[in-house]
Amino acid sequence: MYIQRFTSGLGNQMFQYAFHNYIRKKYPEERVLADISWYSWNKAHQGFELEKLFKREDNPDFVLNKASTFETYCCSGMIPQTGKLQYLVNRITRLCAGRHFEKIHYGETGRELENTLKTQIDNLPAGRNIYITGYFLDEEYYKDELPYLRKALSFSEKEEDIGRENLELLREMSSSPSVSIHVRRGDYLNKGYTEAFINLGMDYYKKGVEVIREKIEDPVFYIFSDDKEYINSAFDWLPDKKIVDNNTGEKSYIDMLLMSKSKGLITANSTFSEWAGLLNGREDSIIIYPREYLKEKDSDVRTIPGWIRI
Repeated sequence: MYIQRFTSGLGNQMFQYAFHNYIRKKYPEERVLADISWYSWNKAHQGFELEKLFKREDNPDFVLNKASTFETYCCSGMIPQTGKLQYLVNRITRLCAGRHFEKIHYGETGRELENTLKTQIDNLPAGRNIYITGYFLDEEYYKDELPYLRKALSFSEKEEDIGRENLELLREMSSSPSVSIHVRRGDYLNKGYTEAFINLGMDYYKKGVEVIREKIEDPVFYIFSDDKEYINSAFDWLPDKKIVDNNTGEKSYIDMLLMSKSKGLITANSTFSEWAGLLNGREDSIIIYPREYLKEKDSDVRTIPGWIRI
C-alpha cells in the first residue's frame, strides 16, 4: 500500500489531494491511503479541512481513504505523530522493530526541481509498503486533471453554509468583470514565515493591475486580506476598490470560493490564492502570479492557459 502524509493549511492540503488523485489513478491496483495524523497535535491554520469542506452527499467526486495508525506504521516505520515525544518514541520503536518495518520513503520538501523525484513517483515498486511526504506543487501532477479537481474540490454555495452576505457577493462577482487581489499578511509577518517567504510589494500589485486593465474591460477590483488598515493605506492608488475581510477563522475558506468566481485574479505567493485560480473554470479568466515566491526560490512556471507570471 502507498500512504501519503497530509500537512499544513488548506491550499497545501489541496495540492496534496491533487497528488493523491494522481497516485490513485496511476496505480489502480494499489491501496492508496492518507495519513492525517499530523493534525492530531498540530493546531496550525484551521486543521484538516478537506473532509469538512468537500466530503458531502452532493459531492461524490471527492474520494479520500484514511490510513489507520498501524497502516501508517507499516509504511513509515514510525508511529504517527506524537508531538514533542515523537522522536524518543520512534527511536525506541526503530530499535525494537529492527528491519521488519524498514520504510521505503519518497519525500519532497518544497518548490525544488522535481525531475528526478517525478521519475521515481512514476515508477513506484508494486506491492510494497511506501510512505510519501511533501506538497507536490508541480503542475505535472494536476494540470490534466483540473476538470475533475474542480468538481472534487468544489465548495458548497448554499446560503446556510456561506451566509447571505457572501452569497450576494458571489453572485455579484460571478456576473461582472470582477478581479480579485489576494494580499496575504497575517502569518507571513510572523517569525518562521519571514525567514522563508517574500513579502510582496506594491510594485507587483501595480504591475498586476496594469496587465489586468490591458486584458479586461472596466474591471472591478475586490481585495481579499486579513489586514484592512494596511490595505486602505497601501492601496490608496487604486480607487473604487472593494475590501473583503469578513471571512475569518473557520470561514476563511470562503475567500477562496469568492476569488475563484472572478474573471481575473492577482494571487499572492500563497497556495491559498493559487487554488482560487486553479478552481476558476472560466475559459477567459486571467490569473496573475508572482515570479518571486520564496526568498531562496522563485515560483514554478505555469503552462496553464490564462496564467501570467510577472
